[in-house]
Amino acid sequence: MQIIRKVNKNISKVLQFRNFSSVKSTNNNKPILYGDEISPPVRFVMMTASVLNIDIQFHKIDLFKNENRSEFYRKINPLQKVPALQVGDTKILDSHAIAMYLCQIANEQILYPENPILRAKVNQMLFFNSSTLFRVDSYILSKYFARQWPVSKTVIEEWYSALDYLEYQLKDDWLTGNKVLLCDICAVAVVTSVLPLIPLTERHERVQQWIENFQHLKYYDINRRGLLKLNSYIDAFKDTHT
Repeated sequence: MQIIRKVNKNISKVLQFRNFSSVKSTNNNKPILYGDEISPPVRFVMMTASVLNIDIQFHKIDLFKNENRSEFYRKINPLQKVPALQVGDTKILDSHAIAMYLCQIANEQILYPENPILRAKVNQMLFFNSSTLFRVDSYILSKYFARQWPVSKTVIEEWYSALDYLEYQLKDDWLTGNKVLLCDICAVAVVTSVLPLIPLTERHERVQQWIENFQHLKYYDINRRGLLKLNSYIDAFKDTHT
């Protein structure tokens, strides 16, 4: 807890984090997003909402304070994971499902195209993220913060193998062609979260360029804010691994 208090104090000095709801007015009829910006899936949903200009209310669930395990949040999501989106009496409990829902209620299908082939390609990468990319990401970060570091070579090889697949997919600027789509936003939040612990290799030049392609996009500031907070925790825990 001492480390966490120190990190929170340092973060407040580095930048003023704004809750997603602070940019937009509060309304009880808005969908409520429960989460923490340090979480890649939460950033994925927040960036998706920003691109689609969908007004949502953000309710922070502080992961380092174990608020996801509180009685309050267990009633929202019995799985005790973030994010969760509450729409009226309905709760959507997976970031991919939330993002797809937001795309479906948006005025234009700019991130989730209606063309069956292109949508299948987007789904393919979303499912890859769910089954492989984020699974390995979550394992790596969980081990790090549990002070079980370094992870095995097998895990590192699995992570690099996942990046190899992204490298293969990046024949153009983005994962499914020449336009950023839902799967790009999903994957970039995950990949950039692991980079402070396991950097890219020389064989991942396309992945590096893909990340750089995001830098000029306004909504990517959401990912930067979350990464800055996450990296502050990573730095604070470094002393415990030496």
